[in-house]
Amino acid sequence: MSIINEEELESKIKELSGEVLKIRELISEREKERENLRNELNKVREELSAVINQLNNKRNELKSVKEELNKLRKNRDDIINTLRQLKGGRRAELFQRAKELIEKVKKYRELLKMLNDLVGGKPIDKDKLRELIDKLEFEHEISPTDPEKEWEFFRTIQELEKELNAAEVISRIKEYISNGSQEVENIRKERMELGQQMRELYNNALMNIKNQIQDLKKRRDSVVNEIVQLKSRRDSLKSRRDELKTKILSKSAEIKGLRDKLRELNDEVNKYQLLLAAARKSKNLVSKKQEEAKVKEELKKKAEEGLQKLMKGERVSLNDLLGLGGLEEDNEK
Repeated sequence: MSIINEEELESKIKELSGEVLKIRELISEREKERENLRNELNKVREELSAVINQLNNKRNELKSVKEELNKLRKNRDDIINTLRQLKGGRRAELFQRAKELIEKVKKYRELLKMLNDLVGGKPIDKDKLRELIDKLEFEHEISPTDPEKEWEFFRTIQELEKELNAAEVISRIKEYISNGSQEVENIRKERMELGQQMRELYNNALMNIKNQIQDLKKRRDSVVNEIVQLKSRRDSLKSRRDELKTKILSKSAEIKGLRDKLRELNDEVNKYQLLLAAARKSKNLVSKKQEEAKVKEELKKKAEEGLQKLMKGERVSLNDLLGLGGLEEDNEK
C-alpha cells in the first residue's frame, strides 16, 4: 500500500512540477511581452512629445502669420482709403475747380470777342490813347474855341475815352483769361501729379502688399494643413499609447494570475512532497518494526534451541540460552 502511495505521490509531484515549469515559462514570456510593450510605449511617448512640440511651434507660427496678415490688411486698407480720398477729395475738388475756371475762361473769351468786334478787331494802344487825350485837353485849354469846336472836342474826347475804357476792359479780360488758363494748367499738372501718386500707390505699395498677403495666405494654409496632419498624428499616437497601456495592464493582470497560479502549484507540490516524505518515513518505520519483530522471533527461536540442548544435557553457553549465540555468528558473517 505504501509503495503505491509513493508512486502516486511522485507521479503527482512530477505532474505538478511540469505545470510549474510551464507556468514559469509563460510568466517569462508574458514578462518579455510586457517589457516589449513598455519599450514601445516609451518610444510612442517620446514621439508623442515631439509631435506635441511641433504642434505648439506650428500654432505659434500660425499666430505670427495671422498677426502679420492683420498688419498687412490694415496697411492695405489705409492705402485704399488714401486712394479714395485722393480720388474723391482733392482730385475731385481740382476737377470741379478746373471745370468752373474753364467755364469762366470760355465766357471771358466770348466777351473778348464781342469787345473786339465793337472796336473793329484792331489792337488798341492804351498809352497812346492816354497821350492823345492829354494832348487834346492841353490844346483845348490853350486854344480859343468856339461852340462848334468845343462840341467837337468833347465828342472826340468821349470817343477816345470809350476806346480807352474798352482797351482797359479788354486788357483786364485778357488778364482774366491768361490767369484762368494758367490756373487750369496748374490744376491739370497737380491732377497729373496726384494721378501719378495714385498709380504709384496702387502699382507699388498696394500691389506689393496684396502680393505679400497672398503669399502669407498660402503660408497660412500650408501651416494649417501641417497642424491638421500633426493633430491627426498626435491623436493616432495617443490612441496607440492608450492601447499599449491597456495591453500592459492586461499583461500585468495575466502575469499576476499566473504567479497566483504558480504559488498555488508550489503550495500543492510542497504539500505532496510533505506527504511523500511522510509516506517514506512511515514505510521506513514499518520496515524497522518488521525487522525488530524478526529479530525477536529469531532470538526466541535460538533461546528455545538452547533450552532444548540444555535439557538434553548438552553444553550450552549463556548466549545460547538467551538466543544471542546465533545472532552473534550472523553478525560476524
